[in-house]
Amino acid sequence: MVGFPKMYKILLYISLFASASYCSAQKETDTFKLYFDLNVPTLNQKMEKKIDLLIYNDKILSGSGVTIVGYADYLGSEKHNMELSMKRAQNVKDYLVKYGINEKDITLCVGKGKVDRKGMNDPGGYPIDRRVDIVMNNYTGKSVTDKKKNKKDTIRRVNVTNIDEIKNMRSGTVVKLKNVYFPADRHVMKPESMEALEKLYSVLKNNPNLKISIEGHVCCVRDAPDALDIDTYEPHLSVNRAKAIYNYLVEKGIDPGRLTYVGYGRRRPVIDLEQSEEDAEKNRRVEIRITDNK
Repeated sequence: MVGFPKMYKILLYISLFASASYCSAQKETDTFKLYFDLNVPTLNQKMEKKIDLLIYNDKILSGSGVTIVGYADYLGSEKHNMELSMKRAQNVKDYLVKYGINEKDITLCVGKGKVDRKGMNDPGGYPIDRRVDIVMNNYTGKSVTDKKKNKKDTIRRVNVTNIDEIKNMRSGTVVKLKNVYFPADRHVMKPESMEALEKLYSVLKNNPNLKISIEGHVCCVRDAPDALDIDTYEPHLSVNRAKAIYNYLVEKGIDPGRLTYVGYGRRRPVIDLEQSEEDAEKNRRVEIRITDNK
């Protein structure tokens, strides 16, 4: 028979293990750090690539709470450091939203000013404090993989033969934009795309309550979140293709407040691993998502 002290230890261990497991399931927190040069608030290519890879690998994922906190080192005035840290945080937020993170999931974006380092007076400052922390809070007791799977499963994709059909579709419906063609690795549309774009413009013009998101996707990319756009030499081909359609509609007179655009790169494939050109074609696409149709 197990003695009381030993039994107590066993029960205490079980209780602590269960509590830790519950807390782990309820809240998973990860912090990712981006480091800036002295007095610089803007992101460089290295930072952008790091964010791209974090999004691509589902380390930063819509559906989770995102906290963005900017800092500066002790060089400069208090006012300067507060403004600098806030600009750094805001630039990170803008980049995340531009490349697919839902702005509503960003629960806090703030600049904290300088990190106080008592006794330090090096004229070169303290580089490790020139940073932005991206803190991910994954709640609900489900893993990121589960949330990604559920999100993918709830997307309502509809095949249409006539783009005019979108005027009767409810918010959240996704439609592939057919007969819009781009040369390989470029975002400039081919002339034969104009007929489809004119039809899309006509639907939007005649249905002023209709709002859409234009969403670009690429295929066949490995170890990178997006493909290279040889027109700009930027690794944002899906974004640039979506933006090209957005610009076309705005130039035709559609209110930009009714339109958004985003590039998901390789992050939202229809086919997880392409085995044929047919699979590639399903992933290489531009989609229209109905965001409002009241």
